[in-house]
Amino acid sequence: MKGKIWIAVIMLLSLTAQAQVTRPDSLPSAEAVKSVADTLRPVIKGVLRPDELAKLENAEDSIPVTIMTDPGLPVPRKAAIYSLILPSLGQIYNRDYWKLPFVFAGIGGAGYMIHWNTIRYRDYLNPYLAAYDSKGNLLGDKFPVYIRGRDETLDLSIDQIKRGKTFYRRYREYGFVIMGLVYALAAVEANVAAHLKNFNANMNEDLTLRFEPSNERTLLSQSAPGIKLVLAF
Repeated sequence: MKGKIWIAVIMLLSLTAQAQVTRPDSLPSAEAVKSVADTLRPVIKGVLRPDELAKLENAEDSIPVTIMTDPGLPVPRKAAIYSLILPSLGQIYNRDYWKLPFVFAGIGGAGYMIHWNTIRYRDYLNPYLAAYDSKGNLLGDKFPVYIRGRDETLDLSIDQIKRGKTFYRRYREYGFVIMGLVYALAAVEANVAAHLKNFNANMNEDLTLRFEPSNERTLLSQSAPGIKLVLAF
């Protein structure tokens, strides 16, 4: 009798494993799998001890799932690599062309910020270097500095020159930080977008939520009829 039961167990696991592979053309019909599984489960539960039943359920839950992706879908790893090589390549690979303006705006804005602050940083750096001789001695009290916003040259003290130099250097460094963040976010976005495209392609559009009869064992190893909520996708 137990030999027949184990044959039934093997059949159930085989059908379940086949049903968990996502290639549509290799699946048995859903009705056939459900019919056989519903037929075998009560027999198995009625014969096996609770510990054997627990092992069977754990083995069924641990069957690996193989996801067969469509060759036309983007590969997440490639999308991330392309975006790391050059921002926006990952979005082009994913065919998300509408996202390109956002990537270009982020990179262009950070680049302009770096350029703008670098020019003004040098406007203060050059007078600061010229204010000292080769021995480090200060050559005067005020020094001419070209102010680009006003398009004029003003005589500033060494403390004012230091503050201006520090201010523009700090914001130039912020520009580099923003550039790095945009670079990294573009790669992460390309990777996540590719994953979502594969998820949507492998997911069945027929989502159903239904009630089904249930026959579970209690702590006293007695059958307890009930109802379970099943989400199918």
